[in-house]
Amino acid sequence: MWNPKIIDTDKVLYIAIADAIERDIHLGILKPNEKMPPQRSLAKTIGVNLTTISRAYNEAQRRGLISGTVGSGTYVSQSDRKNSTLPEVLKNEDEIIELGLVGSIKVKGYDLSKLLKPVTEDRTLDSLLDYVPSQGLPRHREIAVQWIRQYGLEAEPERIVICTGATHAIICCLLGLFEPGDRIAVDSLTFTGFKNAAQLSRMKLEPIAMDSEGMIPESIESMCKKHQIKGIYLMPNMQNPTAAVMSAERKQAIADIILRYGLILIEDDIYNFTNLTDQTALSALVPDHGIFICGISKVFFPGLRIAFTVIPERFLHKFTQTVTNTVWMAPPLNAELVTGLIESGAAAEIINKKRQVIAHRLQLAKEAFKDFSFQSAENSVYLWLNLPEGWYCADFESTALMNRVRVISAYKFYVGSQLPPNAVRVSLGSVKDDEQLIKGLNILVRILKQNPLLTSPIM
Repeated sequence: MWNPKIIDTDKVLYIAIADAIERDIHLGILKPNEKMPPQRSLAKTIGVNLTTISRAYNEAQRRGLISGTVGSGTYVSQSDRKNSTLPEVLKNEDEIIELGLVGSIKVKGYDLSKLLKPVTEDRTLDSLLDYVPSQGLPRHREIAVQWIRQYGLEAEPERIVICTGATHAIICCLLGLFEPGDRIAVDSLTFTGFKNAAQLSRMKLEPIAMDSEGMIPESIESMCKKHQIKGIYLMPNMQNPTAAVMSAERKQAIADIILRYGLILIEDDIYNFTNLTDQTALSALVPDHGIFICGISKVFFPGLRIAFTVIPERFLHKFTQTVTNTVWMAPPLNAELVTGLIESGAAAEIINKKRQVIAHRLQLAKEAFKDFSFQSAENSVYLWLNLPEGWYCADFESTALMNRVRVISAYKFYVGSQLPPNAVRVSLGSVKDDEQLIKGLNILVRILKQNPLLTSPIM
């Protein structure tokens, strides 16, 4: 019989019990169609009166978490947040305004064929279509060294490994440098791709409390004292999904903890190119402990699946061997195109154009949400929107999708056994143009002002 082991006693009791039902459904403890305990039995188990349980069940039923009829009992819903409107909406994917996926902003006015032409005419094309060392070609790694220097990192080409995108680099870190069951500290709200990779490689993620700068050093220290933590995953310069940016002081405090406990740092720096101020990598403070992952897809074009990865010498063999075992090598033709963009100066031009688009779109979003609470960085390609009281983040995500706007709720990013904050990530990178962005933002604002109990489509 289900027993909610953790209840938030700071809340009204029936709400706290409904929250526990919601939490355990999303954690998979309560399964679809599973029978809930009889109200009288649950009241006795928890030590509350029957009225409290009755109100908790009514609240959970209002949220769409459970359903029941007199005489047959109460059951977990077939699908939480189930809504018959959604399948019809999803039949018309092209009509959905994409504010969920971060994507890569398309730059107008740059002709990639200018770069492709010399590559296809060059006599070295055949070599780019052949096998190359798993670390990547030496000339590509030399250009990578120049590129990552802007982040305060000095590395020899021998310590650069070219991966097939940032997610591939993350997987190589987990499979090559950790063992199943190892504990890795992560932000309590973290990149879904890392959560998936950790699950695939059977790692245990330990959530660390966050503030406006990201991970709180004292919480990391506390976790290291409580558990044997082997690694830590961070996005210090543009955290996903909250857009938190660490100060130099915060980076130094966390670097001290990494050195004190001998942690392996996995630093994911995929969105740092949008940062207009301090771009210094935390890995620069702990060069023997930090794996620095510089993804290129968001910087240039998503089809160029390339990431420059800086590896401490002591991890180099294991990491490179994992690249060999997973993909053998990153596509050298892709690496040639990326390094060509850097060498030609086109990279700086593309980044400047993207920054201009991001700044403009962020201003539109800030204006739209001026009456609501949100967090964003100076030039972030997404913002973290806190929902008004009464909204649950998964409800809001579903309601937005019913109205043909996609956002991503905190549930997708959350790590831990408590309920996530009622917030959603609103991304500005994948939407087609300003007209669609403004339309999507206006729809979200109307939903924010709507009574959560009345969530029919408003388009």
